[in-house]
Amino acid sequence: MELPISLVPRFVLGRRTSSKTTHDDDVDRHDDAPTPQRRRRHTSDDTLVVHAGERRRAGAIGGVAAEATGGSIATPIVSSTAHWFRDSADLVAFREGRRRRHSFEYGRYGNPTVKVLEDKISAMEKAEATIVTSSGMNAIVATLLAVVPPGGHVVATTDCYSETTFVDLDDMEALQSVLDHGNVTMFYADSLTNPHLKCVDVRRVAELCHQRGALVCIDSTLASPINQKPLTLGADVVLHSITKYIAGHHDVIAGCVSGSEELISRMRVWHHDLGGAISPNAAYMIIRGLI
Repeated sequence: MELPISLVPRFVLGRRTSSKTTHDDDVDRHDDAPTPQRRRRHTSDDTLVVHAGERRRAGAIGGVAAEATGGSIATPIVSSTAHWFRDSADLVAFREGRRRRHSFEYGRYGNPTVKVLEDKISAMEKAEATIVTSSGMNAIVATLLAVVPPGGHVVATTDCYSETTFVDLDDMEALQSVLDHGNVTMFYADSLTNPHLKCVDVRRVAELCHQRGALVCIDSTLASPINQKPLTLGADVVLHSITKYIAGHHDVIAGCVSGSEELISRMRVWHHDLGGAISPNAAYMIIRGLI
């Protein structure tokens, strides 16, 4: 027989919930960007990759990409390189920073499809903001240019896929010595490392570096957000070559950098100037791969 609607259990995001109306800070509501209230909830990564960046509440249709394309439920591929402002007042509000809605003024500065991917990665990394770039190396360059000033000092580990000056991954005393005498701006390391798959003690490194005012940047490509979330361990910045495990199908080259809104804003300026924008088609392929 047909049950009265009041007796039918509601299942939202894989959990049984009451039939009461949800509030703005409820975990069952997923807007364009994760809020501190939602990040405090224990939503699974499986749920986040599906719902983050896309609106799922009553009265809303689609996410930020859907808003730009007339309310599509699925994340659309928005290929336009420029977008309309509603009117002159809307343009003035945007230029003065008074407008709340996200702008996609020009494709090099942002794209609706790419924005959905950025919000998904932010949710998985427990980050305030993310930039998705055209490659992992582009993400690294934008990060270093934004954070390391002229004459700045970067410390990295010997077990790293590059050629530069390093300290041994397992030698915390050597790191302490460099921090004490080297005016270090940033500690940079892969974890898991490439190619030897060693793990950095991110908590300990962050403790040492923050005592000396140095930032901690972890390239977490080989771990992915599923196995490690460096920001929750004390790191300031987390990088990925999306090309590897996040994309997963050997058919897209991309990168990303996540962290606080303040740090990512500084990197975004360099990202815009460097021109390392990912195509919306590539962003869509990565989104489909995540889901």
